[in-house]
Amino acid sequence: MDADAQDRAFMLISGFRVTQMVRAVTELRIPDLVAHEPRSADDLAASAGVQAEPLRRILRCLTAAGVFVETEDGRFAATPISECYRDLPGTLRGPALMLPSESYEAFGALMHTLHTGEPAFEHVFGMSRWEQLAQDPAKAAIFNAAMQSGTEQVRDAVASACEFNGMGSIVDVGGGRGTLIAGILKANPHLRGTVFDVEAGLAETDAYLKQVGVRDRCEIVSGSFFESIPAGHDAYLLKNIVHDWNDEKAAIILATCRKAMKPDACLLLVEQIVPARAEDSAAIPPHLHGRRSDAGDAGRPRANRRRISRVAACSGFAADAGDSNRFPIPADRSGPCLARRRLLATQLPPNPTRPDGRAQRPNGDEERTHRIGQKHAGISKRQHGKAEQI
Repeated sequence: MDADAQDRAFMLISGFRVTQMVRAVTELRIPDLVAHEPRSADDLAASAGVQAEPLRRILRCLTAAGVFVETEDGRFAATPISECYRDLPGTLRGPALMLPSESYEAFGALMHTLHTGEPAFEHVFGMSRWEQLAQDPAKAAIFNAAMQSGTEQVRDAVASACEFNGMGSIVDVGGGRGTLIAGILKANPHLRGTVFDVEAGLAETDAYLKQVGVRDRCEIVSGSFFESIPAGHDAYLLKNIVHDWNDEKAAIILATCRKAMKPDACLLLVEQIVPARAEDSAAIPPHLHGRRSDAGDAGRPRANRRRISRVAACSGFAADAGDSNRFPIPADRSGPCLARRRLLATQLPPNPTRPDGRAQRPNGDEERTHRIGQKHAGISKRQHGKAEQI
């Protein structure tokens, strides 16, 4: 048996240990405590309020994993990896706190998804992800922080690549804390904005927009994008929304946007594009995001161009405008954790032949669709993501 293959195979089945250790030291802010100088396990334990010996063992394990460095005198120092878990804008601190908790448990029930085709999250917790967030402010805060950290890596790239000249107002649908729209408003002083989300997603939006200095130019509106969206604005932005719903629900979301739009308004979709073929890559494969058991429909891919065009077209948008409505973003404009990715946004105008914005059943063999007429009681997806093409 190949020794290297065996080592990697073992890491694949034991990686959960490192995942939980990373979560623990991130929660204790150990990466911040060692950021400027090496510190001993006893010193770190005293600062964090935990036992020294268990912390020492965890730090040594994470040193072996490349997260920290142990000095000759037994102290622990920072590395570029530990910097990614610091409590700073654009780092992975939010995901490090979120993913190893609820999502971790849901993936433990992955066999339920394989046997039933249903989301494992609902099987484990007895409710959808979005229902849980609406009921638990603490979990909602962790989720919002994770989404914010991802958006902070790409908001400047999106703001600089997309064309906002001639627009007066923009709505960020499912915008959470307002991280993306804040970047857009700062880059475009003539614009006014609206952050639209469910109440759980807006808990910290007012404070955040005041902190970054754009609150006077941005409204905050709560609601469900399955029902209605603020009307009469020039642009409607959805970032990492379409990917998390099946064709049926995605079409309803876009149709709700279409009903709210003026004839000359546009829809701006920002999504991660799944490549046609899975490849071994040092970058995080989008398929790992697209085969989630914690939310949305089990086994549903994030997005591809054909699917986006199809769902948009059936919701009342001119989705066949060609490449002139696509905005590639060079990789060097993205955040440090996305340096190997290229961003892509798609801007779609309303289809004048479909003024009603009715959602029709999408066709095609890429997605299994359901009857659109059934009742939906979904809760807004607030995931701050990025439009990427690996």
